[in-house]
Amino acid sequence: MGELGLTGVVPFRFACHRCARCCTGGSGYVWLEAGETAAMAHELSLSEEHFVARFVRRSGARLSLREVSTSASGDRCALLIGTSTCSVYASRPAQCRTFPYWPSVLADPAAFESARATCPGIAVLVPRAQRERAFARLAELYAEADRACAGAQDSTEPGEVFITGLEADYWTAMRAAGCEPLAHRVRRCSAATAADLFSRLRAIERETGYPPSYGRLADMLRVRAEA
Repeated sequence: MGELGLTGVVPFRFACHRCARCCTGGSGYVWLEAGETAAMAHELSLSEEHFVARFVRRSGARLSLREVSTSASGDRCALLIGTSTCSVYASRPAQCRTFPYWPSVLADPAAFESARATCPGIAVLVPRAQRERAFARLAELYAEADRACAGAQDSTEPGEVFITGLEADYWTAMRAAGCEPLAHRVRRCSAATAADLFSRLRAIERETGYPPSYGRLADMLRVRAEA
């Protein structure tokens, strides 16, 4: 199915981050097809009648999964456990299973941008000339960060690293396994210097028209490796 993304009006790669952002944040409909309620009920060891009464709503002539409202994240799928675990993932509906390869996302630029704004697992294929301009600017920023932070000790404890799509593309293109992303480099900087460097990274995206995205380092690299 991954090849479908390359045929879209905006070509893209995709790998699910299991972040559940597509399951939370706003009201919508997950339409159900014949047999899907039975499969999900079996996944939860419930009778289909009990499952439908608890997790399904009717909208006109169609059935959809229910949502619940939370103060923290707004509406979310009633089948979501915690922040990011689908309780019926192996039997999830086709609408969930095929996202983001929906006909509307593949054909309509506005629908694609809406999906991309929701899903950090979507990576736009950036034209070569545009990518190279952004890469050159990023390399300059990395060099400046190294100069600004030279000799300083790490100011933060190591933890989970988040990077931009631009950095992930650069890392992948250069095959630079030892290339530190900005989040690593700024651990050796003052808070003010780090904030300025991140601001300039975002400015590179804006000035080169690079599609902005942000996610966990491992996830951002995986979507590119699985292309």
